[in-house]
Amino acid sequence: MINADMLIIVLIVRFLAHTICPMQRALIVEDEELVRELLASVLHREFEFDTVTEAGDGLVAQKAFEASDYDFVVLDLMLPNLDGLSLARWILLRSPGTRILALSSECDDYTIREVNRSGILGFVHKQEMSLEVIFSAFNDVSAGHVYYSTAAQKKIEQMWQDPDAYYKILNEQELRLVRAVALGHSYQLISSALGLQPATVKRRERSVMQKLNLPDQASLVRFALDRGIVKFKGGLDWNDLAERAP
Repeated sequence: MINADMLIIVLIVRFLAHTICPMQRALIVEDEELVRELLASVLHREFEFDTVTEAGDGLVAQKAFEASDYDFVVLDLMLPNLDGLSLARWILLRSPGTRILALSSECDDYTIREVNRSGILGFVHKQEMSLEVIFSAFNDVSAGHVYYSTAAQKKIEQMWQDPDAYYKILNEQELRLVRAVALGHSYQLISSALGLQPATVKRRERSVMQKLNLPDQASLVRFALDRGIVKFKGGLDWNDLAERAP
């Protein structure tokens, strides 16, 4: 049973939490309604945010942030209209102090690499999204600490130890070329996007396949899909959107 002294201590701790850590506004960006409602409920009941705003796609979230800044943002990476990675970059450009936790059903090399590079503080693989994990992630990231769920930690360690990880072999232009080839773009279109001649694009493609020890273009496409360099949701290519973020 909680006695009077203990109750006073709890009230003091809650008061100090609001005084010392005055983060009061949270934004949940998730296109799955049940997941969004669960996350919002946890923030309302357990973390005592004064305002918790919900958005079902990236553009709606962007407009909400334009109207009012938020201290803590939880977002799915695979969103309609504007992907979560592009949204996170836009938010951090506008408000560098915003603390962002990313959620995704994808936990591949490309996803984890881009999250790590973006300034997002935390990442939770949705297959690991228990209440315990949600609490830990919310607690750490809202306090300004880094949090990665177990699968993401393993993926980071694996890539760090792999001397043939794609980002250690390919430069940014070569990576864009791989993505364009995997998306089925013509050499003419790729050459225009990269500012190269079509013949140069073909030479670069052969060079990339040699670097990756791949025998043909079909193998290059499989490589891009396996590493998450290209991915789709509802016909939306969020890797392409990330390159032309607002």
